[in-house]
Amino acid sequence: MGPKPSPQGGRGASPQQGARPSPSGQNKYPLPTDTQALAGIYAKNCLNYGLRLEKFLLWPRKTGGLPENAKKDIRTFRQSGELVAILDACKARWEALLNSYQQRGYTVKRSAMSAASRVIVGLGAESVLETSIRLHRIYGFPIIPASALKGLARSYARLIEGKDPDDEAFMAVFGKPPHNGWAGKVIFFDAVPANSNIELELDVMNPHYAPYYQGSAPPADYHNPVPIFFLTIARGSEFLFAVASKEEPLAQQAWEWLCKGLEEMGIGAKTTSGYGLWQVASEIGELTEEPKTTSGHGLWQGPQGTTDKEPPFSTEPPRTGLKVWAEVVDNSQKPIKVRLLLKGYEDASLECMGVRNLSSFPPGTYILVEITQMRGGQIQQVSLREIRWP
Repeated sequence: MGPKPSPQGGRGASPQQGARPSPSGQNKYPLPTDTQALAGIYAKNCLNYGLRLEKFLLWPRKTGGLPENAKKDIRTFRQSGELVAILDACKARWEALLNSYQQRGYTVKRSAMSAASRVIVGLGAESVLETSIRLHRIYGFPIIPASALKGLARSYARLIEGKDPDDEAFMAVFGKPPHNGWAGKVIFFDAVPANSNIELELDVMNPHYAPYYQGSAPPADYHNPVPIFFLTIARGSEFLFAVASKEEPLAQQAWEWLCKGLEEMGIGAKTTSGYGLWQVASEIGELTEEPKTTSGHGLWQGPQGTTDKEPPFSTEPPRTGLKVWAEVVDNSQKPIKVRLLLKGYEDASLECMGVRNLSSFPPGTYILVEITQMRGGQIQQVSLREIRWP
């Protein structure tokens, strides 16, 4: 949770100074009466989205349905500075875990991928709502469990490539069922957010024949539609995926099956309707032109071949979501390093995510980037957004 606010917005308020349980007929929190006052104090500052979703939604005392203000509230995945720091720390631990496996002799395959469509994992899990979404139990941000990723890779190998469960490579990657079985030799890791640029969007299913689905009546036009709202990971949200094995060929094979499954089959619910698809981060959006530079100057060559000036220099205060121009300074490995054309960062070298083809981004290339991670008021990471300078 965040700081302890008082009704006037200060810190350190006692429960007696806070909100009181809602009078009869008003909206209330679905909590015991003696804790509703505490909920009134802390709900608006709760950083754990899962806790907000399960405990801090207001419900009408009379009807019991989900009110419009609650629907509006769950649309917002709050990006506070403290939450960004938590996301950064989680990503750092995830990367440290992979590095420790590499140091112990494992081959690790990893990549950042962007949601090419809306993604919903955990739709049918238990929830105070009719639908759910898989969130980190402690921190409350969306994750994709390793078990789901392993299942997707296995399904791709079986359904698309036609692998037999008794195939040697198949068993080496995924293992064999119990009763004289064994574990696979490849480790699948949970997919976690690559940066703080995460969005949750409210979607809706609208079954028209509920009595028919319940087995109580035939399908007919006189049945009333029953809208069912559910949360999804928005298109463009970036996550980190990884597998590891002590045998490099097995890691490579599992990684290929996983990536193809993410790109072609999708993960989670409603994949037959186009949900759950992923692609390499740099392929999101309209990247229609390869970068070019003039010989010896490193200045961007626009569509008309103009090279008389650099992209505009920004003096805006840095913030998450701000788009600025940057110059590539190192493309020897992913993520590439860039220098921002932003006041206060002229001499700093920062990591830029979302670049797939390193050779297309030589030092001196100018690209438009978006600030995706900040900590303590300082920029930590940016992501590619456009590669043309007019």
